[in-house]
Amino acid sequence: MSDLSVLFMTHPYPNYVPDLLLHGLRKLLGPALVDYPRKESLYRGELMGVTPDNQLCPNWFPPDDGMIDRDDMPAKISRGYFRYIICDARAAGFLQRGDTQLPPGMVVVDGEDFPMKIPPGPYAICRRETDGSDFSIPLPMALPEEILRWIQSYDSMPKAYSVGFLGSFSEFCEERKDIAHEIARRYPDSLLRTTTVPSGEDPNPEGRFGRNDYYMNLQKCRVVLNLRGAGADTFRFWENAACNAVHLSQRMSLYIPDDFVEGRHILRFSTSDELYRAVDAVLENTMDTDRMIREGREHLAKFHTTTARARYLLDRLENVF
Repeated sequence: MSDLSVLFMTHPYPNYVPDLLLHGLRKLLGPALVDYPRKESLYRGELMGVTPDNQLCPNWFPPDDGMIDRDDMPAKISRGYFRYIICDARAAGFLQRGDTQLPPGMVVVDGEDFPMKIPPGPYAICRRETDGSDFSIPLPMALPEEILRWIQSYDSMPKAYSVGFLGSFSEFCEERKDIAHEIARRYPDSLLRTTTVPSGEDPNPEGRFGRNDYYMNLQKCRVVLNLRGAGADTFRFWENAACNAVHLSQRMSLYIPDDFVEGRHILRFSTSDELYRAVDAVLENTMDTDRMIREGREHLAKFHTTTARARYLLDRLENVF
């Protein structure tokens, strides 16, 4: 891929899907991947919209080191210097203007909690929240290798809790709080914390762990639980898959390329009864949990790191264009 040049048109505010894709592309392509304008939040270690110091991911994003050529962008675009021009939908003003003279190889990345209304046009659309039936390229989140190693550094933590869920809730995901209360009643030795969503006025809600403590405490749990948020695809899902614990997730109507196999890599539930049966099976040792954890993590490392996701997208774009 050394002869492939890609322009990534950025929006300054952190946004999981385009930011994780940008990370994977930079690791694959090096300076041939140009983020423009330079997305400062990534180089500061930010992954979340509100990122206090204890939520930063230090040194997760490959350094710029003056290697990225961001000069004469209009001229480079007009002469077709870039094979693909990938654009965070938040930065895609041409969607509203109805521009018809767009350069070839244009790709719009919709990473929002709720699918954006994007008019048809001479571009490919990648979407986080899709079941694969809307003619977009499914593009869920993925896990940076740096965070995978960070989580795995706590593999030796002794198990102190049955079920772990540490998350926030809002008007869009009150169900999280209800399920957490159910779990707390049935499994009192669980590690459950639900806090309000961080905001500019309250960036560190009471009870919220910093990122390092979050990973360390998740690794003390036998089962790590994923529940939908405002959107179905959550970064928690991918973090949980990295843990030395059984990954139990609410079923979501998402298309995930090379998905985890239920019963082999992951357990899933739709109802309370399914949830309880899954947790009980783990706690009562009626399944080979060591094998499930090992094979699930191997599957994550092979198919769902940010570099694997970037490679998947480039393969899809090769077919589209």
